[in-house]
Amino acid sequence: MKSEIIASRYAQALLAFASGYQAQERVLEQIEWYEKVAAVSVAPLLANPKIPKAVKEGLIARLFAEDTNKILFYFIRLLLRKGRVAYLKEIFSLYPKQYELERGVVKGTLLLAYPIANHLVERLQSKLESKIQRRLSLKVVENTRIIGGFIFSTGTELIDASLKRVLADLGNQLKAVPVL
Repeated sequence: MKSEIIASRYAQALLAFASGYQAQERVLEQIEWYEKVAAVSVAPLLANPKIPKAVKEGLIARLFAEDTNKILFYFIRLLLRKGRVAYLKEIFSLYPKQYELERGVVKGTLLLAYPIANHLVERLQSKLESKIQRRLSLKVVENTRIIGGFIFSTGTELIDASLKRVLADLGNQLKAVPVL
């Protein structure tokens, strides 16, 4: 619990600092790049207490040497100096969520039985946005098991308009009817 609080505060601080430079999106891109390319090999080195901080800072400096935006470099260096580098993975996983919250965007998943035209997805997205009263970032996933319709979900909401659920409800209603 304590680590979540610490990571959340650092993620908020990183977002606030990036906001001051209008670089939230760039920092998000850097985090995604770091997680894809460098996290596996660099994280163990940063966490190793036998490696001097100066060597770790040099490694981070070389890692971000070609990047014009040095916010993430300075942030990781701060974590090294404060002895909080162990929270880096958690901070980097929280940053995108906090960035989306700041923008007023909710991530959602739209489960469809089969592909539909983009203009229909956009219409459905606008209807869902008006229902939840927030902007949506939709991930469309196909799953033929729902037979037809759609299932929309966010972290807190679920709208099941699938044919599979309708048929299951109908089956339950028929089972409840007494047979004479």
